[in-house]
Amino acid sequence: MARTSTRYVNFQTLLARGSSAATVVKLMMACNDLSLANQALDHWKRDQPSAKKPRQTGAGMYFIRTELSHLYEGLKIIEEIRNDPALVALVGQCDAQTQQSFHELENFLPGASYRGEFERLIGQVRHNLTFHYYQCETLVERAIEDRAGRQEARTSSVTRGDTAYLWHFKVADDIVDSIVCRQIWAIPRNADLRIEADKTADRVHQIFVWFVDFAGEFIWKYCE
Repeated sequence: MARTSTRYVNFQTLLARGSSAATVVKLMMACNDLSLANQALDHWKRDQPSAKKPRQTGAGMYFIRTELSHLYEGLKIIEEIRNDPALVALVGQCDAQTQQSFHELENFLPGASYRGEFERLIGQVRHNLTFHYYQCETLVERAIEDRAGRQEARTSSVTRGDTAYLWHFKVADDIVDSIVCRQIWAIPRNADLRIEADKTADRVHQIFVWFVDFAGEFIWKYCE
């Protein structure tokens, strides 16, 4: 059975701590959003009722895109923590695992060694597909051209129904899959698409794990 512990927080205490409180509350928001996206992704990976099976792949991709986008925003908060001497000092008071997770995340901040990889794997998905449909027109056009030129990928479908989740535009799911895997993550055509996509997803998941591992303990200590 799952176990929990609760620590009560007085908003007057947060007020007295000044701007650092806002940073930590934003970190809380990111954790809440990431955990919900991750739980939804886990749900859609499981076997679904027949009426929902056609939506399973698209739903999985949606919650992956959502999780990546929250993670991208969450790294901005890590940068704020790094730039706040009081919060950096608090990181130093955390246990060794929490400190290690924070230092791993620092490698993906602007100017750090893995920032380019972070922008390629996560930033481009966030910028072009999750929130900003108007920015992805060129990517969509390229994906349409690619699929139109391949016999095995030339046909998709649109479905209508008498309730919302029965409406399904699989055309869009196929295009999003092509954009992420072929254009953004640059998986070559001669590679096994699912194996390579899983490798990339595992890399992104490791960043997610570092984030929640750091944030959970750091927030808990801040609220002592």
